[in-house]
Amino acid sequence: MSIKIITDSASDIGKDLAKDFSIDIMPIAIMKDDKTYLDGVDISGKEIYDNMRNGAVYKTGAITPHEYEVKFEEVLNKYDKAIYVSLSTGMSSTFNNAVLAKNSLGIGDDRLLLVDSRGASMGQGMMAINLAKLAREGMSFEELEAYADNFVKNTRYVFFVDSLEYLQRGGRVSKLKATIGNLINMKVILDVHADGVIYTKDKVRGTNRAIAKTVEIFEEEVGHELYDDRIMVCHADCIELATKVRDALVEKYPDKLIELNPFAVSIGAHTGPGTVHICAVRKFN
Repeated sequence: MSIKIITDSASDIGKDLAKDFSIDIMPIAIMKDDKTYLDGVDISGKEIYDNMRNGAVYKTGAITPHEYEVKFEEVLNKYDKAIYVSLSTGMSSTFNNAVLAKNSLGIGDDRLLLVDSRGASMGQGMMAINLAKLAREGMSFEELEAYADNFVKNTRYVFFVDSLEYLQRGGRVSKLKATIGNLINMKVILDVHADGVIYTKDKVRGTNRAIAKTVEIFEEEVGHELYDDRIMVCHADCIELATKVRDALVEKYPDKLIELNPFAVSIGAHTGPGTVHICAVRKFN
């Protein structure tokens, strides 16, 4: 039985990894003024973040039901079954559009599984990669569904925004709050709840305090029993800041593999360069 894994570009899976595990990546639309780009296809994260530093404002657009219909038909003409791992329904309408497409085509649950990752970036990406590995190893479709459900329930994200300027540009905080926050070097710490929505967790002054608090919250929420003994530190074009976060994590988790990875542009286009998040999956059976 052949099973194909599909995800979207919010997963942060690079082209080489996608090729290695035969994962199809559907690009999310990134808009600036009257132009629309496809994430990872005709615009890079580096280009977006550089433009944002120079005043550009980007918006993101969900993959449309029609695009899903085309992809699902294409894949299921070649494979027995497929699994699509989506950007959180709490952050985008991508998952809901995938459901509309599946229903429109009349595809049954026995052939196409839609998974709401309740997250993004490498949490979503690690799920897609592990599903592809397990499918190769012969895990059944039903077992993969149970595995995905456990993965979603045990994935945790904590991150902080280095500057409020980009949230203000996108209308997510007022200009007054952003101005005052930046004047006093305020850093906002965010996390993703079980509903897949991003919430403000705390506010602290200064980068060093933000790093320490973010790591503290991560340790409280995740603990030390981690799936694959792996922690991902993802960043929006701020490798030096991400390295400081990794170094702080090494002190708490000396026995874990802690990796740096670029941050999903579909989220970073709203939070801006300087965003760093920590992601891991709690160990499950």
